[in-house]
Amino acid sequence: MSLDLILEQVELADNTTNDNTFDVFYDINTKQFHAFENDVDEPREFIYRLKLRIFFIVKNHAKEILEYRLGRVTPQDELTIGDIFINGKFIKKIN
Repeated sequence: MSLDLILEQVELADNTTNDNTFDVFYDINTKQFHAFENDVDEPREFIYRLKLRIFFIVKNHAKEILEYRLGRVTPQDELTIGDIFINGKFIKKIN
């Protein structure tokens, strides 16, 4: 497993039990997102996967995702895997 940290201390929409934040990692081998809960003795882990291939998401939905994050998109703005996760439309929780 090769996890790359992509987001720190974000709130997850499907975390309905408390208002804790999560650090989110992307596993480049399995193409899964792992969200680990912060500041608890027994942190929970949520795992998500992409609903579509990343190439398809970037090619066909980059502007939509950037507009969600930024409101206004300029030619210099670049799409990141973190943007795809925060948008939420293209990920599915698997546990």
